Amino acid sequence: MDALSHPRRSREIWPQRAAGGVVWRPGPAGDREIVLVHRPRFDDWSLPKGKRKRGEHPLAAACREVSEETGVRPSVGPRLPTVSYSVWAGDALVDKVVDYWAMSVAADGGFTAGAEVDALAWLPVDQALDRLSYAHDLRVVTTFGELPPLRAPIVLVRHAPAGEPGSWPGPDTERPLDPSGLARAKELADLLTCFTPARLISASPRRCVQTLEILAAVVDVPIEVDPVFDESADPGSATKRLRTLAIELKSLAGSGATVVCSQGGLIPPAMAGLTGSSPASYRTPKGTGWVLTFTDDAVLAAVDELA
Repeated sequence: MDALSHPRRSREIWPQRAAGGVVWRPGPAGDREIVLVHRPRFDDWSLPKGKRKRGEHPLAAACREVSEETGVRPSVGPRLPTVSYSVWAGDALVDKVVDYWAMSVAADGGFTAGAEVDALAWLPVDQALDRLSYAHDLRVVTTFGELPPLRAPIVLVRHAPAGEPGSWPGPDTERPLDPSGLARAKELADLLTCFTPARLISASPRRCVQTLEILAAVVDVPIEVDPVFDESADPGSATKRLRTLAIELKSLAGSGATVVCSQGGLIPPAMAGLTGSSPASYRTPKGTGWVLTFTDDAVLAAVDELA
């Protein structure tokens, strides 16, 4: 038999990368409903997701795809399992890798049926598990269903690049972002909008405030300066402040995240104080950070890297 008549499995083709979300809203019975999408091409029920564009951050891709397929503007929460499975690409089977996040509904612009998705179903988790067509989706939804009630996250970021300390002739606290730092601040603004920020807090140095300025303009939220997040501050006080912010999030039910911009010397010990792990586990490159998700009782439930 001609070898070309057999399907082949390609390991040379780069895996297809996609992203999506488990989007939830409060249900009428006080539980959580999640949204599933129906694709007429496959006549299946699955989670909203789609392929990443070239150079697109997976989180940004997840929010874009959810919005395109459901009409919902999502607000991102904790990360969920990444799944992989095989799909056809021409006559070859290739790996597809999909990153998922839990997402609440920030706004609902209304669903419009189309060629890719022609129907939505908002279902309690147990009914969604029965409706889903694929085993890989079951794992993601099961993990979501095991999560306790959660508040919007605190996103703790390190300021974007600002050159070397000796490159600035003035006081170090006034050292500004360099060109690469300004570009990273723009990237961060695009990414952090996925968390629908309701509060922005910065350490005192100019480079920290600058890191949040583009985001502040986009979401129309003022920047609060809090020296407890300065590098020279006591890490224990910063840890305590983060816990206080988590408690304050409880009174902001339904609102978005709190974004905190701090410095590289403070973040690792402050994170260690929250988690009980080694500070070395939380070394944070400039312009990256951590997504901290707390339960309704302000107990830390998840720590996800924001890269």
